[in-house]
Amino acid sequence: MSTMRVRAERAANTVAYGLATGAAGMLVGAVTGGLGWALAVGGTAAVAGAQAGRARPDSSTRRNKRMTAATAGYLAPLRHDGWRLIHARPIGQDPDRVYHLCVPPSASRVVVCMDWAWPEDGQIRLDEHGTIDAGRVDGEIAVDWLLQAADAVRQELGANKKTLGAIGTAQVLPVHHAAVQEGHIQFHREQGDEQREINVVHRSVLVDKMRPLGNGATRRTRRSARAFAEFLDTTFP
Repeated sequence: MSTMRVRAERAANTVAYGLATGAAGMLVGAVTGGLGWALAVGGTAAVAGAQAGRARPDSSTRRNKRMTAATAGYLAPLRHDGWRLIHARPIGQDPDRVYHLCVPPSASRVVVCMDWAWPEDGQIRLDEHGTIDAGRVDGEIAVDWLLQAADAVRQELGANKKTLGAIGTAQVLPVHHAAVQEGHIQFHREQGDEQREINVVHRSVLVDKMRPLGNGATRRTRRSARAFAEFLDTTFP
């Protein structure tokens, strides 16, 4: 949803809530104290209602929160395997765009996951040019957002390599409702001077596809995974 549409929706909420609560307040005031009381109560109620409408999250924000909570639930079984999961963390320039940071017990890499509003009941696939075809939604925008976030994570980890050690990143786009070609699409995009792997994974196979990254864990790697997770938790509050 564009910034203009978000502002328009919030303005509409402000007016609608203000009018509705103001009318209700005037009715109560008229019944209890006449016209003067109706105007006073109605005006106070209208102001309170307008404030409530202005503060109400827009539909895009509410949808993103639902997706974030859903993805957190899908990933939860990984905790039993020793993964460390950090949810709903803003990374980059858009504070409304949040990510999941997942560190396997092997401490091999940080998996950066981002929810995206794929079209419900749509079909996500790669076309003949290797571009994501998701119908009316431009999936390449999601890839760009995900790579920017992963770069921010890589930069922070790289700056603290001496104390934390080396760790890479993996990029995952979970899909909730749309269908994914064979459940999992894997491809590469050029970022800087390297080819970065992107994984678009349906929720039904999300844990199964990520779980192998935890193979080979040792007591030492588990300590490293804890240190990485604590660092990320502090760096991206």
